[in-house]
Amino acid sequence: MKTTFDRYLRHEELTRTLHALAEEHPALCRVEPVGRSVEGREIWLAELTNGETGPASEKPAFWVDGNTHAGEVTGSMAALYLIENLLEGYGKDPLVTRLLDEQTFYVLPRISPDGAEHYLMTPHTLRSNPRPWPEPEPDPGLQPEDVDGDGNVLQMRVEDPNGEWRVSDGDERLMVPRAPDEAGGTYYRLYKEGFFKDFDGFERKIARPFHGLDMNRQYPYRWREDADQGGAGPYPLSEPESRSHVDALLARRNVFSIHSHHTFCGAILRPYSDRDDKEMPDHDLAVYKAIGDRGTELTGYPNISVYHDFRYEENKFITGAFDDWAFDYYGVFAFTIEFWSLPAAAGVEVKDFISFFRDPPEEASLKMLAWNDGELGGEGFSPWTPFDHPQLGRVEVGGWKTKFTHQNPPPAFLEAECEKLYRFALAHASTAPRLEAELRAERLSPGVRRLELRVENTGYLPTNVTRLAADKKLVKPVKAALSLPAGATLISGELEADLGHLAGRSALVGGGWKGPAFFQGLPSDYARRQVWVVRGEGAVGVEVRSEKAGTVRLEG
Repeated sequence: MKTTFDRYLRHEELTRTLHALAEEHPALCRVEPVGRSVEGREIWLAELTNGETGPASEKPAFWVDGNTHAGEVTGSMAALYLIENLLEGYGKDPLVTRLLDEQTFYVLPRISPDGAEHYLMTPHTLRSNPRPWPEPEPDPGLQPEDVDGDGNVLQMRVEDPNGEWRVSDGDERLMVPRAPDEAGGTYYRLYKEGFFKDFDGFERKIARPFHGLDMNRQYPYRWREDADQGGAGPYPLSEPESRSHVDALLARRNVFSIHSHHTFCGAILRPYSDRDDKEMPDHDLAVYKAIGDRGTELTGYPNISVYHDFRYEENKFITGAFDDWAFDYYGVFAFTIEFWSLPAAAGVEVKDFISFFRDPPEEASLKMLAWNDGELGGEGFSPWTPFDHPQLGRVEVGGWKTKFTHQNPPPAFLEAECEKLYRFALAHASTAPRLEAELRAERLSPGVRRLELRVENTGYLPTNVTRLAADKKLVKPVKAALSLPAGATLISGELEADLGHLAGRSALVGGGWKGPAFFQGLPSDYARRQVWVVRGEGAVGVEVRSEKAGTVRLEG
């Protein structure tokens, strides 16, 4: 089967598609539930690997998830795109074939199935799941609603001589802030389309969101209570979706790197969210930059630090984010991929994402409207239309249909976004630590053999993946276990040897002189040797195992 990536799938269709792919490719894919949402929907995880080359748990694994936030449905479609293209490419694409033979992919397309369903099937948006938070009933004040019944929750403008907004001189659809000293024109108040709960005829309160949970403030990395960071919930992993997410990952210790799909702005975000780059080990920061820069080459998305380049407020920082937890507590390289940028599509360069989306320049907004007219036939923006509001009287309803213009790509642009990030996923997956081993035997005397095991990490990443993981002992060292035939005895060596961790090619990026003319070389920390002396005949077995780099079995 083949999905057409020009629309966004609801939960039942996504479920059917995942199971159909598993049935069509039983040797490469299986699908299992790893939890249930607040409303009881399954949270599905796809496991992809060539089962004939070994079990999934004994290979290095790359993890991809999507739709942490309800409205960011591009993430789930991009995850599905990855699944389909891996399965279709096996046996045809040499890179895909090698990766599925040697590695595992775990893909969790939709962390918030309830929220996504709510987003796709109603005019409303919400941050994560539909459980009311922090109060069981809506607060007094403006509640978003489709007041005119057109299927969208847009904006309302109310003419007011003291209003903060005016119509742009460049396009009558565009509202721009009134200048500080401006007077004598026609001005407006702007509100989200909706009704005022407990309206007294005078005060126009703006209520906080009724569905205020933010799953990406829920993870147990320096979690702060809701009063300090809105959306964090009552305690870490209080929601079944976020807990299922973490439990599924903790049950799979072979994961070495992660892409978490979000929207919107077109950027590759890396930890930390709450700390300066100087607090990250040099090796880890260098690897984050090297892999992220490769992502930029493939996607055009800039690779930036959340703390330095993506803070919502200058003096505040984010905690409880998944990528921070995955790096700092689980010990792997995790990126948050923010898909899609309407400004970029319209030819607008954005340097400061948060400032831009808070207060886009008029010239940029005009370009985005022109792009909407040229590429979407004007369908992304609803003209201002008079409406008799039961509380405010005569208003006009209109504005951007933000769901599939700003927050997610219009359907015709979805596949191109998925394809770019698919290429980055393959490139990042190719950095896995990977064990190769050789067993040599030498007969010392009748019935006595010397066995020499040589193990090498041929991958880019070390077997500990991050320096932080090594420092905090988050990843077990590589072990070599010897099994003897009946009647044989061990003269020297240990039946299970600790080989420590093996460096990868990423050791090159951790500092020092890297210009070929001055490069002095690196120590052979990527390889280890273990020697045993055995008395007795018959085949011996050796198992070399690493949590992140896989398992190799030899016989000699």
